[in-house]
Amino acid sequence: MKNQTLFYRANTIKLIAMAIGIALATCLTGCQAPQPPGPSLQSGYQVYESRNYSEAQTTAQQYIQSHPQSPDLDEAYYLAAISEEAQGNIPGARTDYRRAIAQSQRPDLLSKSYKALGDMAYTHGHYRRAISDYRRSLRANPAAQPSSGLLFRLGVSLQNMGQWQAGRIYLSRLQTLYPNTASARAATPRLSQNHFTLQFGAWAIPAAAWRQVAALEQGGVAARVVPAIIGGKTLYLVQSGVYATYAAALAARSTLAGKFPQMIVTP
Repeated sequence: MKNQTLFYRANTIKLIAMAIGIALATCLTGCQAPQPPGPSLQSGYQVYESRNYSEAQTTAQQYIQSHPQSPDLDEAYYLAAISEEAQGNIPGARTDYRRAIAQSQRPDLLSKSYKALGDMAYTHGHYRRAISDYRRSLRANPAAQPSSGLLFRLGVSLQNMGQWQAGRIYLSRLQTLYPNTASARAATPRLSQNHFTLQFGAWAIPAAAWRQVAALEQGGVAARVVPAIIGGKTLYLVQSGVYATYAAALAARSTLAGKFPQMIVTP
């Protein structure tokens, strides 16, 4: 009886050992922490910096598909968006910037994404939308200093919509933060203006300007001469009309562009 008990104990120990061995073998092959599939976002940014935008976009999209619950999903959508924008796919870029915004709580990424949306709206003349996106960019990361481009485009967009004083606030801030820059110089004429006008010519000699005024009036266009210092020199500008918004000035220009193709809209 004692020998039989020892036999059963020995067999039990063998079975336990076998079970432990199987478990260890299984863990070695199947219990390792899963490795994230596909390329990393870092490699995607590297190929983006090398201007391989198509590959960067592919990397971002693969990451999004492989890591739908990743905390870095906002970064993946942002990489996809900047890659699409660089390739000229504006609708796709706009969609992915918005997806990045929806996924993110990072002030820097939110601010960059809203600015990018504002830039696209500004470039296509959608000033109301640009104003909204630029202001959201500022609110998303209030501790960061806004770029000169954002301040200039936000100020111009406001003035293009007829909000001249509101626009001057951002243009003045631009000149304070970024003096002696091209953006600051471009903002200068807008700081003292409150309307748009049609400009037909700029003359160094007053008599030449008045001759153009006379010719315009014979053609039914009421014009005036406005002296201005441009580039350190006094010029005599031939202008017509007063328009509160850029859209109104463009509409007026379109009626005269056939006769005066060199005419421009200016603050």
